[in-house]
Amino acid sequence: MNRIQVISPTQSGQKAASLYQEAQRHLQQGNSHQAISIFQESIKLQPDFALSYQGLGQIWRSQGKLSPSLRCYLKALELQPALISADFFLDLGSEFAEYNQIDEAIICYNQALKIDQNHTKSYLNLGVMWRKKGELSKAISLYQKALVLQPNLHSAYFNLGNVFLEQNRLDEAIVAYLETLLIQPDFEVAYQNLGQALMRKNRIEEGLACGIHLITDSLLTEFIPSVCDGTISSKFTTYRYSKFIEINLKSSIKLLPPKTYDSSLHSSFNWQVYRNPETFVTWIPSGRAWGDSYSTAVINSEGRFLDELCQGSVSTLAISEKLPPATPIAGTTAFLSVRGGNTYYHWMADLLPRLKLLQLSGIKIDEIDFFVVNSCHLTFQRQTLNLLGIPTHKIIQNSQNPHIKAPNLIVPSLPGDVGLMSPWTCQFLREAFLDKAATQGLQTPARIYISRRHASYRRILNEEETIARLSPYGFVPIVLESLSFLEQVALFANAKAIIAPHGAGLTNTVFCNSKTQLIEIFSPDMVSVNYWVVSNIIGLDYAYLIGESLDEYKTPTSIPRRYYNHPLYEDIVVNLDSLVHLMHFSGMI
Repeated sequence: MNRIQVISPTQSGQKAASLYQEAQRHLQQGNSHQAISIFQESIKLQPDFALSYQGLGQIWRSQGKLSPSLRCYLKALELQPALISADFFLDLGSEFAEYNQIDEAIICYNQALKIDQNHTKSYLNLGVMWRKKGELSKAISLYQKALVLQPNLHSAYFNLGNVFLEQNRLDEAIVAYLETLLIQPDFEVAYQNLGQALMRKNRIEEGLACGIHLITDSLLTEFIPSVCDGTISSKFTTYRYSKFIEINLKSSIKLLPPKTYDSSLHSSFNWQVYRNPETFVTWIPSGRAWGDSYSTAVINSEGRFLDELCQGSVSTLAISEKLPPATPIAGTTAFLSVRGGNTYYHWMADLLPRLKLLQLSGIKIDEIDFFVVNSCHLTFQRQTLNLLGIPTHKIIQNSQNPHIKAPNLIVPSLPGDVGLMSPWTCQFLREAFLDKAATQGLQTPARIYISRRHASYRRILNEEETIARLSPYGFVPIVLESLSFLEQVALFANAKAIIAPHGAGLTNTVFCNSKTQLIEIFSPDMVSVNYWVVSNIIGLDYAYLIGESLDEYKTPTSIPRRYYNHPLYEDIVVNLDSLVHLMHFSGMI
């Protein structure tokens, strides 16, 4: 950008160049006001001196005066076309776009394309601007040009989908969102918008599945022309064709019915016996693995996916030819990532117990070179791995490397059915962490109410009223995010009575003593058996309460209601009289 301009031999030209250098010195000293005056004086002396326009534009830009800055840069470009790059105008256009100065952003992106007609991102961003101005046909054309230049540009497909959705061209929108997810499989908003398109077509179940980041095979075969049922099935095989060790941890547990405030039991609790499935560890020479927030997959050297070791929208991964190449890892690598591994429950219930399976297969943890997990940027992830003796330098995060390959890939099975802890899983977690928490000597309340006030979903909307009603009975409100991992363990280990909305914090019930009393609160359309199963394994006194219908509940709440794309996330309103009645009925008070 700062190429040296040929200076006019005239006296005014030499003086202008001297003033330019003086202005630059003032800039380096932080005296921008003086630099502006000198740049302007330089321009008066030599009106075609491009570098001074550029320097003046730089100052205006740094001060947030984007429009005069743009005028200076355009003049500099006119005088010396090679002075400013396409990337520069792309960045400047993005600044205008950030302040919703759409016309100026369009000028910048067009200038970038005049400099470089193959500047992909400028086509993309220019399309976004024209869409904002309601020029949808122009936007579509620009996104398509971007895709010609860069076929794996997921944001171009996503923006195409948004325009098609806006035009109610639903089939085209669905195709565009699917193409987005073939390139970027954990693109959250693409799932949401795909779900909207399906809902508009009255394909309710498929739309709801998108709300929890699942894409059905039938959707792929219908909307991706190159895909049929045989295409998908041919991509999969079983771990039994690999080297593996079965680990016999099968067991069954009788499930006692929960307590509730009336005689009608929710159908989810009609289950009477839980039998956890087989577990194993398999070795995959020259194997690959994929892990993101919503899907995980293990792939053998022939490129086939091991069915029993896949979770989420794996068919999307299997048919995609647009995923980033695998990052090679030298050494023996254990793949532990699971769907939802960035959440506390799935980290504890599904991911960490896979370490125990490695040990039970005869593998020594210190002989493994690398452990692949979803991420370890969250406090509980770092703390639990540290407590289990996994050194930081051996951790590889899928959040940074979603696609990996290793000469010797070792993969333990999931510890049980997804979302359900088994007896051996509970025992492993208790043995791993309870004693360590006890050494902290923490004093914690015996009666606790777990708040989800800081969560982004499934909150108790009338929480202030709920806390006020529970306070006379000795319940102390707790925000678990404020506690370290071991403090949470100690809190639940010492608790005698717990009331909480359904959420990941109740994972810690695995650390409770038997006979601890628990009331779990659900929204009307989302009842889960996760913690009822844990309660049966540990021996907790479990009861549940279903909240009010939000559509019928008119009383103002202390937390504003939000709207979500799946009942799983729905907020809750507690009928306080029913809660107190259940507390009496269950013997909590």
